[in-house]
Amino acid sequence: MKANKSIRHGEILLYPVKDKAKGNTTEHDLFIVGHSETGHHHVLASEQKFEVTVDKEHLYLRLFAPGKLVHKKIVNRHHDLEVPTLPAGWTYKVIRKTEYDPFQKVRREVWD
Repeated sequence: MKANKSIRHGEILLYPVKDKAKGNTTEHDLFIVGHSETGHHHVLASEQKFEVTVDKEHLYLRLFAPGKLVHKKIVNRHHDLEVPTLPAGWTYKVIRKTEYDPFQKVRREVWD
């Protein structure tokens, strides 16, 4: 099976993984994959339901039809991104971009 490419949407990265995710799985046709303090969420929408799996540390997405990532912001927004149909057996792990603060010596997630 040929590997998919990672998909970047602002501070959100959808990273393809081969194995089906383990955890609590629900079905959605609209889901916030990246929350924002100011309400400028990254939202995945699809005409057909897709699976969202949550384990202790990560969020996983498995689409069965094309979808669209939309940044809910009016100005300085990331462009809407068409997400291709995923080949059978592939799942995307949602990874948020992080930054390191050398003064506080902490790593934290980047927010819009």
